[in-house]
Amino acid sequence: MRAQKSTYSSFLFQPLIHGVGGFFLFLSILLLTKLLAYWLGTQSSFSIDTEDAILSSVGFILLALIRLLDNFKSKETEQIKN
Repeated sequence: MRAQKSTYSSFLFQPLIHGVGGFFLFLSILLLTKLLAYWLGTQSSFSIDTEDAILSSVGFILLALIRLLDNFKSKETEQIKN
């Protein structure tokens, strides 16, 4: 039972947590650049569009995949060592 919980944690929960972090990281970078452009006067209005959420989902996918593939890499190196 303990091994199954560890498997769920490393292959499901950890990638999801890192993916959500990546989503908010990308979203905050997009919002900061839009806000800076508004303050500098290059944009006439500050608005958040659905494209911002779609672009932020790229951050979710990237960081979740990186964490998931990192789990596979660590499993393979443990098998090679043994």
